[in-house]
Amino acid sequence: MVRNTSARKKLDGLRSFRTLFPYLKDFKGWLFLGIFSLVVVDFLQLCIPLIIKWVVDDLTEGRATARGLLTYAGWIILLSLGIGAFRYLWRLSLMTPTRRIEEDLRNRMYRHILSLSEDFFMRMSSGDIMARMVNDLNVVRMAVGFGMVGMIDAFVMGAATLVFMIWLSCSLTLYVLIPMPLLVMATALISRKIHRRAQEVQRQFSVLTETVREGISGIRVIRAYRAEGLQGQKVEREGKDLLEKNLALAKVRGVFFPVLMLLVNLSMVIVLYFGGRDTILARISPGDFVAFTNYLMLLTWPMMAMGWVISLIQRGAASLMRINELLYSQPSILSGGEIPPAKTREAVIRVKDVSFSYDQRQEVLRDCSLFVEPGRMTAIVGEIGCGKTTLLLLLLRLFDPQKGAIYLNGQDVRTFDLSGYRRLFSYVSQEPIIFSETILQNVAMGAEKGSEAMVEEVLEVVQLRDEVKDFSGGLKTMVGERGVTLSGGQRQRLALARALASRRPFLVLDSPFSSVDVATEQGILTAVRARYPDLTIIMSSQRVATFMKADRIFMMSQGKICASGSHEGLLKQSEAYRELIQEISFQQVFKRRGQPDAR
Repeated sequence: MVRNTSARKKLDGLRSFRTLFPYLKDFKGWLFLGIFSLVVVDFLQLCIPLIIKWVVDDLTEGRATARGLLTYAGWIILLSLGIGAFRYLWRLSLMTPTRRIEEDLRNRMYRHILSLSEDFFMRMSSGDIMARMVNDLNVVRMAVGFGMVGMIDAFVMGAATLVFMIWLSCSLTLYVLIPMPLLVMATALISRKIHRRAQEVQRQFSVLTETVREGISGIRVIRAYRAEGLQGQKVEREGKDLLEKNLALAKVRGVFFPVLMLLVNLSMVIVLYFGGRDTILARISPGDFVAFTNYLMLLTWPMMAMGWVISLIQRGAASLMRINELLYSQPSILSGGEIPPAKTREAVIRVKDVSFSYDQRQEVLRDCSLFVEPGRMTAIVGEIGCGKTTLLLLLLRLFDPQKGAIYLNGQDVRTFDLSGYRRLFSYVSQEPIIFSETILQNVAMGAEKGSEAMVEEVLEVVQLRDEVKDFSGGLKTMVGERGVTLSGGQRQRLALARALASRRPFLVLDSPFSSVDVATEQGILTAVRARYPDLTIIMSSQRVATFMKADRIFMMSQGKICASGSHEGLLKQSEAYRELIQEISFQQVFKRRGQPDAR
């Protein structure tokens, strides 16, 4: 979402191309060479009708000789070779920058996406982002490359051709220009429709991309529920909508070329009548008449290119508006200027009177307060949906509270440099994200020194080392997209190994052992605390055997902290905590028996 008027103006129509000005400036040498070569090609092409004029005049006046005709033919061959050489040069000189601009712009977009806050990804789907980075970017490249070439070529060729036509016959040229006002009116009318329908096509392409992405990423669920037919129908429906929008755009674009050809043919009729009459009356020579008709055919390309270029630029403007919408989106989580304290392993985190909501309608957290002591394990427990995950995300500064504040050693965390602050935390989510890389690369991605020895060390802590050894590739085993070749428990332990490898002072665990049995989970936590005694652990869990060993437990209910203390203390003091223990224990019994909750 664009947050200010000045940024929004940069998105509008052709003004959106201002985004590309710095890139064009960087490649001005290439562009100058390409434009120069293009102009040379145009003028060499304009010389050929003159040679034809001289040939026809020599033939009609009886001056032609075999040697003279061979000379003219030689000149045409030389001109053709020159045209070919300079045409290759302008293609190389103009297409190279557009590919480089495409690469630079894609990298800029991706870097900017990585800097945006979590709320941006809640507003915009992955498919929409992918469509902007692939399809929209390709359209912009076409508009900058072939659009710029066509525009320059049409202007230079059109203007130079008119000069030669005026030189041959001023009156005949004026007759040819009679249809031009009609062309201008048709261009203005149709280009507006092209722009509007191009935007609709790009939006629908985003929808279709997201639908396909969802189907591929959720293929297991689709197969489990035998929903292949429904998903196929959904893709067909969105694809049909894209087809209809593309056809609607094609119809508008298709109107332009017949209109152009009609006007060109109308000009040809005028030339045949008035030019033929002038030739009969000897006002112009037969060579002039033939050359004039050739120049008229050369003028046809600029007239046709005008419509093609307008269509291309309009589509490019529509795509660039969508790219700019992404580029000018601002992160809602702002970085401060302070450097986090050096002795963070002794730091205390305090949450004070924090309130937060995602959509401004219902508060997820309300006046929530707690503290985290260094080197201890702090557990946050409560019923499902009470706000545990949200609280952990606020500690990581993936979101900022609307009310209240979070302090690190007494200083508001919003005053710290964002990157420096987040570097204090490692994080394991409920649904671990595993990248389509090797086990070694997945574990070492957060570590400054990702050696194999270090990776094997953390794999041993999470009880995954022996299992990895049994894999055919060992640490070099590719795990597939989202870790598809691993079991759920292996993915969770691999994500924990990655967090431990980063050696950061705070470890945030959001129910990270749901796919791991209780005995293995207890062994892992015991090993973690023994191997890293200074590590501050902040975790949420729905397992009594896990959080009962925490040094301090904070119980949440309806977005608030309603009790805190040790497991034994809470059992004695809090009726709500005892009820939570009974509820969790009851659910775990039914889960082990494989029966539904009868209550």
